[in-house]
Amino acid sequence: MGRIVKGGLVVLFLFLMGGCGHKTPPIPPRTLMPRPVDVKEVRVRPSGVYLVFTLPSKYVRRGRISTGVYYRVDRCMGSHCTSVAGGREAPGSLVVVKDPHAEEGMFYHYVIRPRVEARGVPVDVPVKIGPFPSPPQGLRADAFQGKVVLAWERGGRFVVYRRVAVEDYPLKPLAVVDGGGYEDLSVDNGVTYHYVVRRWKKKGLLVVESAPSREVVVTPMDTEPPPTPQGLTAHYRGGVVYIAWDPVSAGDLAGYYLYRRVEGGEWTPVTREVLYQPLYVDRKVSPGMTCEYRVVSIDQSGNMSEPSTVVRIKIPAGGR
Repeated sequence: MGRIVKGGLVVLFLFLMGGCGHKTPPIPPRTLMPRPVDVKEVRVRPSGVYLVFTLPSKYVRRGRISTGVYYRVDRCMGSHCTSVAGGREAPGSLVVVKDPHAEEGMFYHYVIRPRVEARGVPVDVPVKIGPFPSPPQGLRADAFQGKVVLAWERGGRFVVYRRVAVEDYPLKPLAVVDGGGYEDLSVDNGVTYHYVVRRWKKKGLLVVESAPSREVVVTPMDTEPPPTPQGLTAHYRGGVVYIAWDPVSAGDLAGYYLYRRVEGGEWTPVTREVLYQPLYVDRKVSPGMTCEYRVVSIDQSGNMSEPSTVVRIKIPAGGR
């Protein structure tokens, strides 16, 4: 019995020794370090500092990151650092961090640290707060068919920001402008837009902006009428008048209104509803009547074309 136990112990010892020989070597911490963040822009305004950066998508030595990346942003003065923001996002994500507590006249170092299994190399971003240029004056806006025209006092370089309804202004400007005006051609008729303008300076990744101008609010409207209908004809047959015209080509066409005048009277629409097809059968005619017809087109904004040429037809006295 004793020999069996002893032999069993020897076998167990050899098994354990063999198992140890096949263990995977531990991965050194440096291999799990993410690459540094990629700083895209530092935007400084009187209202705060915006740090724009992308998180790493790869390790320093080991390929792609397949899990979330933690980040931390500190604002430092000398050896004293204050946490500004932190979080966890997917690898390669674009992150925007705002520091609303930066004070004008101060010089800070923002330190951005990524972390996955191990901490990555921190990125140091030195930022001087101010001085800020004065905000633009005299901003005004005029709305037209499919465009908004902005104007303000000249002097420097500017950025234009636009928002719709209750949205916040985006960090990315609509346009960078040299001079005192801008035409926004990317608007939709009937939509209300809000605009502000800031003075703008850029050096490398650093962007310095003034406080915003006063806000202007405008709504461009469709004021252009559709084309006038052409080729209007009227024919009497079988007790009714057949009226037809050429279709109008307009992307926002709503339809047509056909008008009739009897023996020098007033022009009145033949129906209260819009006609969707370029034809109509007038059954409200009597023998001996003289009728005149004209047609207009109307678009979806309610703009009406000029009337077509008039056609005149006399209903035979015998009604045939």
